[in-house]
Amino acid sequence: MKRLRPVFLKLHRWTGLTVGILLLIQGLTGATMVFRDEIDRIIHPAIVVTPAASRVPVQQMLDMVQTAHPDATVNRIELSRWADGAALFKLTDPHTRALRLIAVDPFRNHILRDGTRTAWPTEWLFAVHHTLLAGDTGEIIIGIEGLALLFMAITGPIVWWPGLARLRSGFRILWRGNSDRRWRTLHRAWGGAAALLLIVSAGTGAMMVWKDEVRGVLGLFGTVTQRPAPKVAAVVGAAPLPVDRLIARARAEYGATPLRQIRFSSGGHVVAIYLDSDLTVRPDGAKQVYYNAYSGADLGHYVAGALPAGSEIVDWIYTVHTGLFGGLATRLLLLLSALSLAGLSGTGLWLWASRRARSRKRAPAPRATVEAA
Repeated sequence: MKRLRPVFLKLHRWTGLTVGILLLIQGLTGATMVFRDEIDRIIHPAIVVTPAASRVPVQQMLDMVQTAHPDATVNRIELSRWADGAALFKLTDPHTRALRLIAVDPFRNHILRDGTRTAWPTEWLFAVHHTLLAGDTGEIIIGIEGLALLFMAITGPIVWWPGLARLRSGFRILWRGNSDRRWRTLHRAWGGAAALLLIVSAGTGAMMVWKDEVRGVLGLFGTVTQRPAPKVAAVVGAAPLPVDRLIARARAEYGATPLRQIRFSSGGHVVAIYLDSDLTVRPDGAKQVYYNAYSGADLGHYVAGALPAGSEIVDWIYTVHTGLFGGLATRLLLLLSALSLAGLSGTGLWLWASRRARSRKRAPAPRATVEAA
């Protein structure tokens, strides 16, 4: 293994240089995502409302939003987990394909905040973190970056490992002396300590990008149920059923748990009701029920906690990656992981630049060319 360390060091260094800036961006944006909802409530105090005795029907809020933006397509309605939280509507502009977010007071049915992604900083940062604002191409780049980070998080500890007898020395930071030594020892010690967190973050992040491929592999063992993707054609002259009727039906047939989301697909002709699932310990697990928007026919369901093992494993990837599975403790660990990624990326790039600067200083000056008289 000692003979391979120089090889791993070189591969580790050049991989870091290739994706270092992207990893720095991922670390900084990832850190803001950990407490994204809490940050939203701080920077947008208008979305914190005063609760009332009853909420307005969801259909009434939907009608109001569609009246305000008649040409836009409503893709999703997210209900807050806070009793004093606004309902968030996500729309797509049919001309620019830009995302618009509208916060609505669920007790008084008026718009609290309305703007495109740039008016919602955390949403913009999420798009940077998820796709680099480059759509499917950006998502693929993020996946490759995740694999690169996974490789670095594995090879880094191999290069760093001081042996059991000298384990404490591996975490020693030489604060005295020149800045190069200080940053190098900090980078090594920090990387050794954070390696496991980064392996989990990188592995789950890459699997999220290629979730369909992971699902396909697990499907070879017959342990995966595909999420329903029903299609419904438009019915000329027919009006969709009120979404509250579909919500009531979902609760009657699948359990009266809290409503978390409503999603619209197939041109708005399919309505998916997302209820909290009481069949799983996964905190973001949902009972997803798909309805024909016109007839109310049940088009399929996908219930967390009642799925084959492969499907449950795939769905846990997001929960682990976001730190939701263990409450505040795991979210703080995820924050530490994101800050570690940003710090290691920054110090790694600084060390490379410092080394390059020293090499240029040590390089001999070119000989002057003397022309013959």
